[in-house]
Amino acid sequence: MKKNKIIKSDLSNIAIIGSGPTALYLLKYITDNIADLKKEISNITIFEKEEILGMGMPYYPKTTDIYNLANISSEEIPMIQESFGDWLRRQEPNLLRKLNIVDFPIDDSEVYSRVSLGHYFEEQFKKLIAILELEGIVIFQKVNCEVSDISKSLYDELTITDCKGERYNYSTVIIANGHEWKGEDKPQAGYYVSPWPIHKLLPKKNDSYNFPIGTLGASLSAFDVVTSLAHRHGKFSKVNGKLLFELHEANPDFKIILHSAEGWLPHLQYEQKEPIREIYRHFSRSQLLGIIDEDGLMSIENYFNDLCRPALLESFRKDRLTHVVDKLQDLKFSFKDLVALMSDKHDYVNSFQGMKEEMIPARNSIEHKIPIYWMETLDDLMYSLNYHGELLSAEDHLFFHKEIMSFLMNVIAALPLQSAEILLALYDANCIKLKAGFVSFPEDAFNDGVTKIIVESPAGEKEELTYQLFVNCGGGKKLELADFPFQSLVDEGIVRAASARFNNAADYKSQTKSVDKSSILSTDNGPELKLSGIQIDSSYRTISKSGEANNFLYDINFTHTNGLRPYSYGLQACSATSLILVESWIAQIIEGNDVSEEIETITELYEDIDGL
Repeated sequence: MKKNKIIKSDLSNIAIIGSGPTALYLLKYITDNIADLKKEISNITIFEKEEILGMGMPYYPKTTDIYNLANISSEEIPMIQESFGDWLRRQEPNLLRKLNIVDFPIDDSEVYSRVSLGHYFEEQFKKLIAILELEGIVIFQKVNCEVSDISKSLYDELTITDCKGERYNYSTVIIANGHEWKGEDKPQAGYYVSPWPIHKLLPKKNDSYNFPIGTLGASLSAFDVVTSLAHRHGKFSKVNGKLLFELHEANPDFKIILHSAEGWLPHLQYEQKEPIREIYRHFSRSQLLGIIDEDGLMSIENYFNDLCRPALLESFRKDRLTHVVDKLQDLKFSFKDLVALMSDKHDYVNSFQGMKEEMIPARNSIEHKIPIYWMETLDDLMYSLNYHGELLSAEDHLFFHKEIMSFLMNVIAALPLQSAEILLALYDANCIKLKAGFVSFPEDAFNDGVTKIIVESPAGEKEELTYQLFVNCGGGKKLELADFPFQSLVDEGIVRAASARFNNAADYKSQTKSVDKSSILSTDNGPELKLSGIQIDSSYRTISKSGEANNFLYDINFTHTNGLRPYSYGLQACSATSLILVESWIAQIIEGNDVSEEIETITELYEDIDGL
């Protein structure tokens, strides 16, 4: 097949919007490839709405709390200039105490405070900037400078407008602005659309909450709320190695109720044989290309049967879960069946008692370096699937979100053992409760100075509850095109909504009975399903309304791209995403190659590049 002549990205004058971990890894891979890139890049401008570059929202002291844990260990963080563990080991004891690090020696498999990770990122960011400046690249650092809009200029450039109304032109813009929370807090009703910044939830000095507090969700974000509030309403102590919690006398009615649709608490942190994910660890590129059909689609069913089943069989054998092995050997046992089976293993009458039971094997796994292979393998396989999301049909996208995603986020998500100990101490003190059921908000949800919710139990019974403080920890809403922060790009047709074509266009209506009609797009290729976020190609170039890839505009913000990259989260995805983008530039410069033009070229990059 004759390839089209590619139009190279003009990298002479780059703007990066945001300076969190994704931007940090972007700078790392630019420095790693500086020999090839310094002839192409003259200037890099970094826009950051906060006053400190490099930390990122989850790790910023004004956003998070000293008691919140990073939920990731040093050995799981892709290398920058030095490892997180090595950085901690060379810090002064006074700083470590301020970062709530009191247990020594520093362990690379241990989880530490989120603010400590933020300070580590900040220092790595400064080091990378210094390297780039030594190589002759001019770096402009614009702090306290939020970007309000981006638009196409008269020339082949983009114009950035900041919050002060100042305008700047750039040859290439990379959007890496991190988390965004839609909706407004309603403090008069005690309702908050997200826990962040978490300081807004804390009682005033010398005050406390002497009433029940509700959270929507029992996720890792909900546990941040739990730890921050618990430390201000009681005292933790260890007796014979067990963590205990005692309420302060001033707030005897303090209690936290976690609302979870399934009534699940996450699985606990586990030992991993390979802490860093790889796209092609359990199968080869050629095996994946072999299951793509003549229409250019790859079905989840074939992905599971041909690529996942063999790897999962091996992992369950290693974990000695022979009853799961027996079921997986039956080819009629589907991906959905596996999710149901492993969900049942996680479904306890009392989730806190279940967590107590899990603590024993989880602690044994960590202390004796015994991996839990099936969880690690499934995470690897879903990580790989994520980077091939453009191959999935609309039907498979619907299946993944309905049947798989909640399982991954609730069962595969690993809660640090320190967090579990805090939860169990609160449970033993009768200060926390988990309530199963779907939560909805009635029309008068925020009247009379309280938040009212309706909880529908799994049995279909409805109950009305009110809270003086209720925190939505369910994560940000899926981004619609109208929510994209730079609306001039939408108006000009530079970006468009993400979509996926139906495998069976003739019968798409039967697949979408529960889908809003506005989610069905009429295109020249027939009906397509509108996904959340914006359309990107495999090297993270945005796609215009006319279907052209924009060589001047990249988006590596997960909230903007989670329609096509639904399992793209965490620091390892920050690293991989940025690496793919930079390697696409190198392919343009060195080989004159557009890696996103064909599935064969992008998968070759995935296979050949270390770190993917």
